[in-house]
Amino acid sequence: MRRRPAGRDAVVLIPALDEATTIASVIAVARAAAVGPVVVVDDGSTDGTAEVAAAAGAEVVRLASNRGKGGALEAGARERREAVVVLLDADLTGLVPKHVRALVRPVAAGEVDMTRGVFVGGRWATALAQRMLPILNGQRALSREGLLAVPGLAESRYGVEIAIAEHAKAAGWVTQDVPLSGVSQVVKEEKRGIVRGVLIRLRMYAEILWAYLWLPWRQRPAPGDARARTPGPRPR
Repeated sequence: MRRRPAGRDAVVLIPALDEATTIASVIAVARAAAVGPVVVVDDGSTDGTAEVAAAAGAEVVRLASNRGKGGALEAGARERREAVVVLLDADLTGLVPKHVRALVRPVAAGEVDMTRGVFVGGRWATALAQRMLPILNGQRALSREGLLAVPGLAESRYGVEIAIAEHAKAAGWVTQDVPLSGVSQVVKEEKRGIVRGVLIRLRMYAEILWAYLWLPWRQRPAPGDARARTPGPRPR
């Protein structure tokens, strides 16, 4: 278990692949929250996402090819030096500045190691999915050091939330759920069309399943590791 000391700087990281229609509004909210710089990691977009993000006032890290969500977060975190990173998806609706600040405050104050957003009262489809599998919510705050220490981060793709959660459990992080009232996401079928959206969703589920099955083995403590002798407390 590790805690972040109070008063550290934060940065908002937004991984994005072809999110030109939604990303400007997310950037506007993140900037209004005034928790730190807003950085968009453009994961090989072809729809002008990087240009829209820059015009909206974000710093942009452009990746030459698609690395997946985990790879984009890893690349963005390595570009920064702030102690706390806030992770936001690029297709959120209903997000307001107080949500972003609520994610950051407990981590920046050293009260917990990680916060995780939970959708409450938004669109029924995304709210129901969050009740069933809150572990998959991508809205989080944690230390940059902790994020970069997640095994398999760069190759986790859509399984990045599983990768982070497994590492948090293995390392004994203290976590806190933060209600995000009224927040939802634009579903893939709406953004990409029914056929392409369904195919992307199936790929996402496959990558999440791969992470769920493979990452616990990768993250198992080696003989002699302190975690193997004295497990830390499980996240709340």
